[in-house]
Amino acid sequence: MKRSATAGLASVLAMLMMSSVSAEARFAWTQDAGEAVSIAAAQAGTVDPSTIDPDSEAAPLDVELEEEVEPEVELLSMPSASAWDEDALQAVAGVLFDAPSHGLPSLDDQAFRIANPTVASEQRIALAQDAFLRFGGWLRFGLVDQESLEPRRLRNAETNILIEALFEGLEAGDLRAALRAFEPNVRDYNVLRAEMIRMRTLQPIWPQIDAGGALEIGASGDRVDQLRRRLEAEGLYRADWSEGDLFDARLETAVRRFQGRVNLSPTGRMDRSTLRQLNISPQDRIAQLRANMEQRRWRDRDLGRRHIWVNIADFRLEAWADGALERVHEVMVGSAASSTPEFSDIMEYLVINPWWGVPGGSARSRFRAIRRNPAIARQRGYRIFDGAGQAVSAYDIDWSRWNNRWPYTLSQAPGPTNPMGEIKFKFPNRHLVYIHDTTERDQFYRTRRDFSAGCIRVEDPMGLAEWVLDGQDGYDRARIDETAAGNTPTVIWLDEQIPVHLAYWTVVGDDDGGVRYLNDLYRRDNPLIDAYRSAYEAIEPDEAMVAASHDALSTVWN
Repeated sequence: MKRSATAGLASVLAMLMMSSVSAEARFAWTQDAGEAVSIAAAQAGTVDPSTIDPDSEAAPLDVELEEEVEPEVELLSMPSASAWDEDALQAVAGVLFDAPSHGLPSLDDQAFRIANPTVASEQRIALAQDAFLRFGGWLRFGLVDQESLEPRRLRNAETNILIEALFEGLEAGDLRAALRAFEPNVRDYNVLRAEMIRMRTLQPIWPQIDAGGALEIGASGDRVDQLRRRLEAEGLYRADWSEGDLFDARLETAVRRFQGRVNLSPTGRMDRSTLRQLNISPQDRIAQLRANMEQRRWRDRDLGRRHIWVNIADFRLEAWADGALERVHEVMVGSAASSTPEFSDIMEYLVINPWWGVPGGSARSRFRAIRRNPAIARQRGYRIFDGAGQAVSAYDIDWSRWNNRWPYTLSQAPGPTNPMGEIKFKFPNRHLVYIHDTTERDQFYRTRRDFSAGCIRVEDPMGLAEWVLDGQDGYDRARIDETAAGNTPTVIWLDEQIPVHLAYWTVVGDDDGGVRYLNDLYRRDNPLIDAYRSAYEAIEPDEAMVAASHDALSTVWN
C-alpha cells in the first residue's frame, strides 16, 4: 500500500475521524480500507483476506505484518480526533501564509481557500488536512534530502509523527502551536527568518558598483554615488546626500556596518573584497538564506545536554550546557585543499602534552629535512618507526635507498614545536579530525583562518579543557595547568562524554539580532542552492494539489 505525502490514505483517514462524517460514508470507506489492509497482509503472507470482517473497524489485526505494511495499519487504528471547526481552519490558513518567511514555497492559494467560508466545507477540511501534513513535513524534516540533495519524500515514521501532531493539535484546539512546534529549535533560526522577511521587502534589484580602486574618506565621483545608492537599497545608509558628495564619515560608518554583515574586517574602506560582496544580487542572498534555513531543519533536535558546536565557516566553537551558551572560542579550520568535514561524534577523552602522528604530506617534507641532517630528528623530538612499529634511529637508515617513498612513519614528542600544542580533544571518527591547541596562536587575530590540515585548532584550549572537565573529580584548572607543565603525555577519560557537532553554515545570527553572511570557503553552498531551487520547481502547483485533494475525498463525500 502506498501513501502520498499530500492527499493519500493518511489524509483521507484523518478526515473520516471527524464527527461530521456520516456513519454510512465512514462504513463505506472502512470497507475499502479493510480490503486494502487485507490485500497488504495477504501479500506479506500472513493472513487470508476472506477472514477479515469489514465491520470490525476498531478491532486490532492479530497478525504480524512486514515492516513496510505495519505503519499503514497503525494509521488505520489511530484514535479519533476532535472535529474541525472554523478556528482550526483559520489557524492552519494563518500559518500557511508564513511559508515564504521560512524560505519555503508559497502556499497562499491553498491558505486563501482554507480561510474562505464560501468554499465547500469538505474541500476546506481536505485542504487543511493536506496543508498540515505538507507544510509540517517541510518545516520539520526539510524540502531537500540531506544526503542525496533530491526533493525529500517523507518516511512512514515521519508521516506518523505529523499525523499524531495533527490529532493532538485538534484535540488541544491549537493547530497553530502544533505547526510552530515543527520549527527548528536553533537559537538563530528566528533571526534568519526575520532577515528573510526583511530581504523580501527590499527592492528586487540592487545598484551595481563599477570595478575600480579602493574608495575611502575623501574620495568622490560616480563610484562613490553608486556606493551610496547600493547601501541605501539595503537600508544601511539613510542620510541625505547629493550626487558628487565626498566619501565622508557617515558613508564610512555605513561601509563598516556592511562589512560586519559579510564578515569582513570593518575598515570602512571599499576594497576589492568589499566590492565583491556589494555586487552580490538580492536574489543570490535570498537563495543563500533559504539554503541555510534548510540546514537548520536538518539538524538533530537533541544535540546533548552538554555539547560542543563548531561552525566551520564562522571559525567559531561554542560550548553549550542545558540550553545556555557558556563559552565561545575562535578556531582555525582546514584549507580548501584539506577541508574540515561536517559530522557529529562523541568526545571520549583528552590528552595533555600529546604526541603528534605526522600525516603523510607533512611527514615527507620532514623526512627530506632529516635526510639532509639526521640531527634534526633528535633536536625536534621526532621518532621514526618502521613498518613493524619499531623505533629506528635516523642515523641507521640508508636514505639513499628511498626516493621520497620512505617506508616509515613519523611522530613528534610533546614540546614547544609540536603542532598539537599542549592538549588535544579526542572524539574518535573516520575522518581523523579532532580539536587541539596550536603553536601558531598569533594567527587567531586574523578574520579568515582556514589554514589547518583539517583539524580544529582552538584558541584558549585550557579554558575549553576546564569546561569539558567541569564536575569531574580531581580536575580543576590548577591541576590541568600543573599536568601541562609536567610535559608528560597524560590521557584523561571523560566521566561524561560530550557530543561534538561540526557544521558548515554560511549565514548566522549575530549577538545584536542581525545576521552575518560568511564566506563560502569550500564552495559547498551552490550544490545545496541548486538542489533547493529544483525542489521548489518540483512542488506541484496549488491548483493541481487542490484538485488532487478534492478527488481523493470524492468517493467519501459522494
